[in-house]
Amino acid sequence: MTSMFTLKSMREQVNWEIEEERRIFICQLGQLTRNWEGELPDLRDIFRDEEIEWLLSYSIEYTSTYYPYDNEGQWFIRFVAVTGYKDKPDVVDEAGKPSPRRTTPLHHATRHAINTAGPIRDLFGIYDRFDVNYIDEFGYTHFHVACRYGCERVVEVFLELGQDPNLLVHKTGDSPLHLALEWGNKRVVELLLSRGADLSWANGEGSTPLHVICSSQDDDYSTKLFLQIISDEHQTVRLNVKDKLGRTPLQLAVAYLLPDTVDALLDQGADLSSFVFPTADYFAEKVKEWPPEFDVDFKLRIASNAFIVAERLEKRGHELDRSDALTIMKLFAKHELFEKWADHERSWYADEKFAGAARKAMITSTLSLYDLIPLRPKEAAKQVSYKDYFNYACDRTSWVLRKESSEACLAHLCELMSRRFFLRWALEPFLELIQQRLPILCCAMINEELLNEDLFHICLAATSQSS
Repeated sequence: MTSMFTLKSMREQVNWEIEEERRIFICQLGQLTRNWEGELPDLRDIFRDEEIEWLLSYSIEYTSTYYPYDNEGQWFIRFVAVTGYKDKPDVVDEAGKPSPRRTTPLHHATRHAINTAGPIRDLFGIYDRFDVNYIDEFGYTHFHVACRYGCERVVEVFLELGQDPNLLVHKTGDSPLHLALEWGNKRVVELLLSRGADLSWANGEGSTPLHVICSSQDDDYSTKLFLQIISDEHQTVRLNVKDKLGRTPLQLAVAYLLPDTVDALLDQGADLSSFVFPTADYFAEKVKEWPPEFDVDFKLRIASNAFIVAERLEKRGHELDRSDALTIMKLFAKHELFEKWADHERSWYADEKFAGAARKAMITSTLSLYDLIPLRPKEAAKQVSYKDYFNYACDRTSWVLRKESSEACLAHLCELMSRRFFLRWALEPFLELIQQRLPILCCAMINEELLNEDLFHICLAATSQSS
């Protein structure tokens, strides 16, 4: 039985009026087209145009709902593109040009927040009329989709045909540059800037393109790229502009734990003298989480990055205050990064399986995880930097430990890494709570015997008492 015969047979058995049958059909289609054998079909011999459009739209929904990278929905979209199927709009004017008022599967892809560009590129192979820029009811166009997903050639063709590089999305006020920077596609950003894209436009939330990339959930790359392109193009950008919540790009870079972005902004002249450290309600609130299997990596990564950011600010002359320190401490409480007294004896350290893996895991070029664990905090601080902890967290091959051991180990690493910070900021609050009845040296010695979680509660208590 050929794939062509199977496809026709499947189509004949579907009651197109019943939505559930159509949904089951798209799953079957994906499996069939993924393993297609024989000559490719002319899909119009089997389906009506409106049926194909529905199947493409539902394939997008399927992709976003069930699995984001490799599934039946994506395979069907790819199959339609490979067959050479091209969209033929029904409504055209006297000149044969389609009406731009139309919602296509490309619009649905944006609504469902598809996070991979492959299906988008395939859909642009199907909806390949660039002399018309289809726009949905929210003001989102095919040009916006191309900018967001980094479809360089599509963006280039639109611009060559006279598309306005500053065309706004009516609902959000986002410009094409806002959308392009979300994905950090250098070529699309360069194309837009070369055609006069507005660097200072603020969207409905008051966010400029610089705000957008300083709230990236991935890494520091986009900001450095953006600032480099601006420098190459001899353009200027407002570094200290505030959004509608009063946040500057520098504040967002700190809140999103982007230390290299912090440095890049300060190198370009961002104002540190009036800088206010982000409050706990948005500090590290939207940092992109990793899958559950990498939970340990994720927690150590955000903890180390928080200290790297604070360290960069202090090296540039910003003085943290107790409120700033408490904000960082609250991050530890939220993500359960405190070592507990039950784990403080480190019985897990003697586990043979743990020991074998820990000896192979290198924190620095000369220090293994196994050798780091028993060090006193002062000695650990001399040998391991915040950046070393961060790099270790990013090395997923290092976390080969059992779940119970890895969580206890994580808490201990966070305790070691942050010990100086907690001791530094808990001393004054402790003195306040005991009303200065003991010498500073005695208070410091008492704090040395406490865990970081205890020191955190001291800071909280002092703050509550003074408010």
